Amino acid sequence: MSLKLVKLVFKFGSLLALTPAKIEKNGLGFPSKIYALLWIILFTAGVSISCIYRKPFYKEMTLVELILQVAMDIVLYILNISIITITATKKRQWQKFIKILQTLQINKENEKIFWFLSFLLTSIIYVLSKIYETYVWSPVLGVLYYKMYAVEYFQFYAQFIVYYLIYVFLKLILNGVENLSKNIKLLKVQSNRVNSFTLKSIRREFCALVKCVDIFNNIFGLLILLLIQFCFLQQLTFLLTLTHSVMTENTVSVVIFKILYITWHMVGTFISVFLCDLVEQRVKNMQIVAHQIAANCVEEKEYEEIKILVDVIDNTFPHFSAARFFDLNRKTILGIVNALITFLIVTIQLENSSFS
Repeated sequence: MSLKLVKLVFKFGSLLALTPAKIEKNGLGFPSKIYALLWIILFTAGVSISCIYRKPFYKEMTLVELILQVAMDIVLYILNISIITITATKKRQWQKFIKILQTLQINKENEKIFWFLSFLLTSIIYVLSKIYETYVWSPVLGVLYYKMYAVEYFQFYAQFIVYYLIYVFLKLILNGVENLSKNIKLLKVQSNRVNSFTLKSIRREFCALVKCVDIFNNIFGLLILLLIQFCFLQQLTFLLTLTHSVMTENTVSVVIFKILYITWHMVGTFISVFLCDLVEQRVKNMQIVAHQIAANCVEEKEYEEIKILVDVIDNTFPHFSAARFFDLNRKTILGIVNALITFLIVTIQLENSSFS
């Protein structure tokens, strides 16, 4: 994983003003604010037109289905606009973020020849999913399908770029933490002689990674929150339609599409949460090793030097958050599952009471 991959994603994302245009040695090239404003207008116009054509279908939905569908549409629209706005307005944060990643030696020696393969494969999967979606629904709805959902091709492309960019940056941060863990473990092996210069280098890189996490939260915290909200609403809608599958005429192709659709967004959303949790676990392991080294130090001077590193790790322990509403770790997924089950039970009870 390297910044080459970030540069490649930037090239594709900048077409819709979703990402900085490019990475340069002296900083970042950003799409102009006029270009960003143009895409905000286009997204707004496209969503508005599609809502007009969807209005007859909205009227046929139950109250619960209508609320969920409108909520999903709103969250997806806010996500698209937020991506463009963050890219256009948070120039300094992007510059600092990329600069820190450039200065850190993150697995440069292990850079693979086919470094672009993961982005290529996920892009192919995304394109194939959209082709299959068109294959399933265009014969059913005809031209009306494109009038209602053509804008979603661009909306979900923007979501895909965010999914992948979050994944790449979290992998880079994880690689940086793993490199630091290796250096600290080497100190443990050579604990009979702690190198002062090595300790200063480790402290400096750890502080840089903590700053990197803070900027990541500032840039992507709101986007991750919106992604989780969209995925939650989507799962709830899917489970409701699943409970109604006996009463509805769902073909095999439609069922397969729904399963693939929900799986794609679940993987895209929850993989970032798992990576955030993995980074924290690696830092905790690093923290334990640092405490062990401090406990085994005999000389007072060496103890004081390693104690500084221990204090730095303890006091600046990095945490990922979704716009400061909640921390991102495995408990997040458990909370989503609990909320999903609760909402599903409540909505089923409401629907049953409305029919009775």
